Amino acid sequence: MTGPTILVVEDDVSAYTLLSAVLRQGGFHPIHAASGSEAVQLLDQHEVAVVCLDVVLPDQRGEVVLEQIQTRRPGLPVVVLSGQDSVSRAVDIMKLKPFDYFVKPFDHERLVRSVALAVRDHDLQRRVTQLEREVQDTLRFDEIVGRSARMRQVYDQVEKVLDNAVSVFIHGESGTGKELIARAIHYNGARRRGPFVTLNCGAIAESLQESELFGHEKGSFTGAVAQYRGKFEQAHRGTLFLDEIGELSASAQTRLLRVLQEGTIQRLGGTGNIEVDVRIVSATHRDLEALVGQKAFRQDLYYRLMVFPIELPPLRERADDIPSLLNHLLRKHRSLSRHRAVTFDQDAVDVLSRYDYPGNVRELENIVLRAMVSSKSEQIGVEALPPALVMRSMGVAGGGLPADSTAEEVLSLDEVERRAIEQAIRALNGNMSLVARRLGVGRATLYRKLARYGLDGQSGA
Repeated sequence: MTGPTILVVEDDVSAYTLLSAVLRQGGFHPIHAASGSEAVQLLDQHEVAVVCLDVVLPDQRGEVVLEQIQTRRPGLPVVVLSGQDSVSRAVDIMKLKPFDYFVKPFDHERLVRSVALAVRDHDLQRRVTQLEREVQDTLRFDEIVGRSARMRQVYDQVEKVLDNAVSVFIHGESGTGKELIARAIHYNGARRRGPFVTLNCGAIAESLQESELFGHEKGSFTGAVAQYRGKFEQAHRGTLFLDEIGELSASAQTRLLRVLQEGTIQRLGGTGNIEVDVRIVSATHRDLEALVGQKAFRQDLYYRLMVFPIELPPLRERADDIPSLLNHLLRKHRSLSRHRAVTFDQDAVDVLSRYDYPGNVRELENIVLRAMVSSKSEQIGVEALPPALVMRSMGVAGGGLPADSTAEEVLSLDEVERRAIEQAIRALNGNMSLVARRLGVGRATLYRKLARYGLDGQSGA
């Protein structure tokens, strides 16, 4: 009992015996149903890859059985075997779109090839469906990490644009997850079955922006050795995510505005108009309104893009999400750790929750990666965190400057260390065990430093 299972629906026992032998020789595992009702029952009991269906059955017409199969198992290939050559009945059967149609007597080798092709087609369809489901599961809103009040506001905004095609503009600092939100809009919205295409406008030279967006014909400029379908054509009936849209050249802005107005593009060097149906989601970390005021961005394009704006908060404004983000990132990169289940201890979580993250979630992910690689135990402590981060979270900036100092006030390393210890003692109410762990030193070392700097273990003074 090896190979894909083929359900043969045939009331003639001798015909089934011959057909089953042919299918076994072709590497398949046939099972038998002598009637339409038995065929429907076997579908519920076996993982069938293909159905070979005789249309002349003792209890039901083959067309009725075919419709039942398609209802119970959508997408399951059905190969019809007909002992009649009635043109009108053949037309009625073909309207139900079986995978293939054979009139008895038929070529057995051709039938085996058709069944093999149906098995491959069905397997491919199942894989595509599984991948689509995995993508959608990955990008559900409850899978995007962050349940703080600020992030819930973002989710509420995104929900409002899922079932329409209005242009969405996402503003947020670098590293806040603008592309992740754009993907969530696409894969949870009405265009989920269409392509999701991205273009970072700031990552390509201005001279190539129009070619990337709208495509080009062979020979349209030096280096155009072949025709190229631009991002708009690639995103037809889907979503085009234009990141860092504030970096578009004036010429690219003009052409983009025309596409949004007319719904057609023209490749560079081309003469014909090509219709495109694309939803635009754009994003930038820059102040686009200020660029409009500086005449660096077209005002009419600005209003076309800014139909529904979404503001992503920086990580420093949603510190409540940091513990959840840490757990998420540890799971995401668990293969990098030498330990089976690695976690951050509470002191490390407290330090990371007070840091201001200029690089936002992207910076947090880099910190987690570094800590996972450098940690020698299953629990990551403060000692595995970058010293500059620990000092900055204590209110002492890296590079030897306190957070509220001017650039002219450069301190010695001893003074930076003294201030860090002093700040930690005050913040932790003189709990020396906790101070030592937060600073990543042993208690004996901490007391030596207290004596060295003449600090009081109670007040830090």
